[in-house]
Amino acid sequence: MYHIFLAMIRIMKQIALHTGGWILLYLLPPLILQTDIKLPSDFGDYMYWIIVIVFFYVNYLWLIPKYLTKRKFVTYFVFIFVMLVFTYSANEIYVRQMHRIEAAKRGEEVPTKKDHKKRPRFRGYNAVLFCFAVLALGTSIKVTQNWYENEKQKKEMENQKLGAELSLLKSQINPHFFFNTLNSIYSLAIIKSDRTSEAVLKLSEIMRYIIYDTERKLVPLSKEVEYIANYIELQRLRLPDSIQVHFTTRIERVNLAIEPLLLLPFVENAFKHGIDIEKGGQIVISITEQGDRLKLYVENPLVTEAGSLEKESSGIGLTNTLKRLKLLYQDDFRLENGPSGDKYIVDLVLKLKDDEMLDS
Repeated sequence: MYHIFLAMIRIMKQIALHTGGWILLYLLPPLILQTDIKLPSDFGDYMYWIIVIVFFYVNYLWLIPKYLTKRKFVTYFVFIFVMLVFTYSANEIYVRQMHRIEAAKRGEEVPTKKDHKKRPRFRGYNAVLFCFAVLALGTSIKVTQNWYENEKQKKEMENQKLGAELSLLKSQINPHFFFNTLNSIYSLAIIKSDRTSEAVLKLSEIMRYIIYDTERKLVPLSKEVEYIANYIELQRLRLPDSIQVHFTTRIERVNLAIEPLLLLPFVENAFKHGIDIEKGGQIVISITEQGDRLKLYVENPLVTEAGSLEKESSGIGLTNTLKRLKLLYQDDFRLENGPSGDKYIVDLVLKLKDDEMLDS
């Protein structure tokens, strides 16, 4: 019942909108020409407006969807031409007939075709021009509406694809990381290290964040940074002493939000492809707030595939992240990444969102 009520409300709104549009269209010429506003004075005036209105909706509801949007241009314009010819002919026939009737009433000679004097607003050519303008207006409205609907559907499809990619990203956040972390925790447990309980806690926090918090469209930036900090700490467990990891963060505002798991692939890639277990080196990760913008800086050594701790490719994570950045932030982000000397550097700056959007 509620849905029926909403449907009726939408229909009433549409009727009111179209009625208001026709009233405005009727009043527009005298308002522009600064002439008196008059209602249709005879049957011909009413019939002319009925023809124009009928042709408008024939074009709006049938011709455009059936022919124009399907690129059947010849058929479409043939119909338009036929309607304009009909408008001209109907106007001519009616005016001539009225002149004959008026002449007969006055006992005058029936006027010839050259003698017909038509009112300027409804002369044949003017009638066609006005009808054509109304049809063009309807076509413009419909084409714009179709474009808007297509863009809306495209956006929805992109969002659905984005959600699917995020789910896939969550399911592929380096499973080797979890296995290696569990192995590292097992090693700590064997030697009865004091860090065992801390490592288990950090791993559980990471899993809780991925399973529950990332279901939201936006998450607090503080949680995302905390997640990355836990990830880095667990990575340290499996790294030799020759690998140094420097992680710094400076976030002052608590009301900033970010899309979940947006930064992780850049950090993850540093550990996957920036570690040489023989030569050692250092990884530098910095996350800082700059007004309403966030800066992520990642620096790691350039390592050949043979020396890399993990030889798998960057995979879907980084690719999806680049797609997400373009879709979500458009022109509100800047990303520079690539080799620089003997290092690989990622420099990402993006505009953050305030906390009122966290529940959106």
